[in-house]
Amino acid sequence: MSKPDWAALRNEFPTLANWTYLDVARKTVPPRCQERALQEYCRDVYANAGADAWSAVNVAETRAVMARLLGAKPAEIAFTRNTTEGLNIAAHAFDLTAGDNIVLTNMEHLANIWVWKHWEAKGVEIRYAEHRNGRLTLDAFVEKMDGRTRVVSTAYVTYGNGYRVNLPALGKVCRERAIRLVVDGVQAAGILAAPLSELGADMVAIGGHKGLFGLTGSGLVYCREELVNELKTPFIKAPVAEGSAAARAHVNSQFDYVRIAHRFEAGNPNFLGIRVLRRGAEFLQSIGLPHIEQRVRELSSTCLQLLKEAGLKTLTPEAWEERAQIVNVLVPDAGGLMERLREKHRIVTNVKDNALRLSMSFFNNEEDLERAMHAIKHELAGKIATAA
Repeated sequence: MSKPDWAALRNEFPTLANWTYLDVARKTVPPRCQERALQEYCRDVYANAGADAWSAVNVAETRAVMARLLGAKPAEIAFTRNTTEGLNIAAHAFDLTAGDNIVLTNMEHLANIWVWKHWEAKGVEIRYAEHRNGRLTLDAFVEKMDGRTRVVSTAYVTYGNGYRVNLPALGKVCRERAIRLVVDGVQAAGILAAPLSELGADMVAIGGHKGLFGLTGSGLVYCREELVNELKTPFIKAPVAEGSAAARAHVNSQFDYVRIAHRFEAGNPNFLGIRVLRRGAEFLQSIGLPHIEQRVRELSSTCLQLLKEAGLKTLTPEAWEERAQIVNVLVPDAGGLMERLREKHRIVTNVKDNALRLSMSFFNNEEDLERAMHAIKHELAGKIATAA
């Protein structure tokens, strides 16, 4: 695959004509393919009473497209509303007993804490691997594990400073100890090229509204094929043997949740959200995830260099293997700075953990980063933050 024309691809995002957008870790701005998917859906409903828009076959085909993009099998993919729903499925899926423990981290999004808290009332302990200067090393997890650890759950890429957990190494340790590994993968999907099947995770929850160029209210959960039929919760349908009469009867049904990962789904799927996810996945495939990862690596490295030259501090690691698209900046009154950047400079950023957060995609360019850094320095007026 030839090197992408990044300038031409940037033109697929109309928002960028008016804004410097460095907040993809919150929500993406839509590419034109998203608009076309919305129009396709409406046209079919108007003209054909939803024959294509509400097609179960399209849902099945989208499942296959998402699996190819993310490096999984269609049988391992279920559609959800968002990352939290996928984590919630995982957080109710395992047979834990009083005295067991679950290891989370103290760098998690609250969504990956709330969903596990119900276990505490059942006598299951929740422990937190503690970051070391913004890094969650393998040792940070291992020191919290013991013979009663049943689940480890962590973000692949943390939402605050963007630290990337070494999932293959963590997954290996978990497998050796018969511990389930559940991952919040939303900040990595569509950015990093590593296939889901190679991460060592048992389940990965992904919202569609960031790197996958989907709508809010759409997403998916990956569940390792060997584990799918073992999961038992009050709201997951009991599995039906693949190849049985009942399973065959539902091969192309919109209610295809009686076998494999589809059993995590129930009722009508989000037909519109799934259609947009597919167009986003096809767009990403046309570029190539390895190209995207390399471009994001270049941009985030440029961002870190500009911070260093400006004398600004960050908790984002310098090594690419420990980061992705997120770079944080330690500044005084980060919330006020975020507002001024938007209102005065038309630069969209965010604030997490009391730090300004810049997050970029392949549609950004070096000029975006230089513009943002110039505006940050102007607004700080020489007030350079120091690390806490």
